[in-house]
Amino acid sequence: MANLTEERVLDALRTVEDPDLHRDLVTLGMIKDLRLDDGGAVSLRVVLTTPACPMKGKIQADVEAALRKIGVERMNVVMDAEVRRAPMGGEVAGPTAARMPGVKSVIAVASGKGGVGKSTVAVNLAVSLAKLGAKVGILDADIYGPSLPIMLGLKDSRPSVNADEAIMPLERYGLRVMSMGFMLKEDQAVVWRGPMLGKALQQFVEDVDWGELDYVVIDMPPGTGDVQLSLAQLLPVAGTVVVTTPQDVAFADVRRAMKMMEMTKTPVLGLVENMSGFICGNCQAVHQIFGESRIDAHAAKAGLDVLAKIPLDSVTAVAADHGEPIVVAAPESAPAQAYKALAQKVAQAVAVRTHAAEPKMGKLKAFFSSKVPG
Repeated sequence: MANLTEERVLDALRTVEDPDLHRDLVTLGMIKDLRLDDGGAVSLRVVLTTPACPMKGKIQADVEAALRKIGVERMNVVMDAEVRRAPMGGEVAGPTAARMPGVKSVIAVASGKGGVGKSTVAVNLAVSLAKLGAKVGILDADIYGPSLPIMLGLKDSRPSVNADEAIMPLERYGLRVMSMGFMLKEDQAVVWRGPMLGKALQQFVEDVDWGELDYVVIDMPPGTGDVQLSLAQLLPVAGTVVVTTPQDVAFADVRRAMKMMEMTKTPVLGLVENMSGFICGNCQAVHQIFGESRIDAHAAKAGLDVLAKIPLDSVTAVAADHGEPIVVAAPESAPAQAYKALAQKVAQAVAVRTHAAEPKMGKLKAFFSSKVPG
């Protein structure tokens, strides 16, 4: 095709928008390694903002359709991803933002009260992000009641220390994992006052070699106490996922948790309703054992999104007790599929928020970036 030029290809790709960011791929700098050969074949990489992008298939189809419109018949469109560093949230300022220098986004999973399955949500969210291709860590910030060692099959495991005297996180299911549970005997209790909790959390942040990660998911303790305040001062949190159950009394505690996040300037990505109906193992019918949910009305009143409604089944808890998250033990189950969708929505929300905080890229910069490898 004698009349096919790089500029014409880029003009065609300017008609393709990222469905979440509502700007074209060229202006966003997502087109990389553009190459044309003498026979008219086109190759390029589309670098999305997260490997967990739920719109990946649509974007690829739109790119290929745009190329076909200008007569390109042979093409190699490679879908790639690069998570961008999230903006600061919470009270973090100055050098404290570099406490996890290799981590691009910190996602907290919180609840207003215990017993809502927050740790289950945190673990399955983290594993789902890893299964979607992201580099993920998980930090168990529930110092008094660490549950990740059991839920991830790392009971009785101990972390090591590297040559630089940094603590090396354990690895499981594609995650880098750190928990106070690795430092305790099975029947040992943590009897500490608030300042000690904050110091322990600081060590897990500063003295652990987390490496290069797209996301670190933090399993927060329930409530609105010292650890929540310490985290807001220690780390730039990209956003918080708040977990509740269908009862109105559970959502009353959620309001208190969200008020604290507002006070510490920690953004809330949305709500997760856990145990949202029980799926019968025999007939697959859904039973509202906690009563009819009103989370949509509660969320609308609070101006928040409902990120997921995770059903309760007979497998999730048993699998977790054996060290297998449901997304590993039964990946095709309804809860596992709900967690996959949750991971995509969380990654999507972080990417949108990150993009909104970035300075806009000019057309000239976007044009040249499309020709620079990587």
